Amino acid sequence: MTTTTEQATLTAPDISCGHCVATVQTALGTLDGVRRAEADATTKQVLVEFDPDRVSEARIREVLDEAGYPARR
Repeated sequence: MTTTTEQATLTAPDISCGHCVATVQTALGTLDGVRRAEADATTKQVLVEFDPDRVSEARIREVLDEAGYPARR
């Protein structure tokens, strides 16, 4: 059985510090299907690798919004 991995780079302008990075990575880490989540306070970007059969990019953005870090592609 092969699994598909997609990658999305999202811009989250409200990421400004290490605490923000940790919050974003923790929130995304709870999602079933997210394989890797890396946030960067300097670029204000979030890189997410995920299994699209288990979680959608829309759900990823929804979780970021709920965590206080709205993001867009």
